[in-house]
Amino acid sequence: MTGKTVLLEDVSQHLDPSLDSLFTKAIYSEDGIEKIKFGDNSVPYDRNFKLYLSTKLANPHFLPETCIKLAIVNFTVTQDGLEEQMLVDVVNN
Repeated sequence: MTGKTVLLEDVSQHLDPSLDSLFTKAIYSEDGIEKIKFGDNSVPYDRNFKLYLSTKLANPHFLPETCIKLAIVNFTVTQDGLEEQMLVDVVNN
């Protein structure tokens, strides 16, 4: 894994188990080189590597085991949701 950024688009709610080592950053050192197990292979790992996942699903339901390993950001904004967020900000101020 080079220090590049990878974007996986249109992922479903069911993620491939081989990605788990990336999600948990299961990095180990072998012969002074940081590596990560990806599937059946051990590959060099660069700490600058970034993985982003995106989905077109309006309300994806990932397994709890997956949710605790990832930072999930929902960029979907509805009119009602925006009004509610603004009302909360007004009340807080």
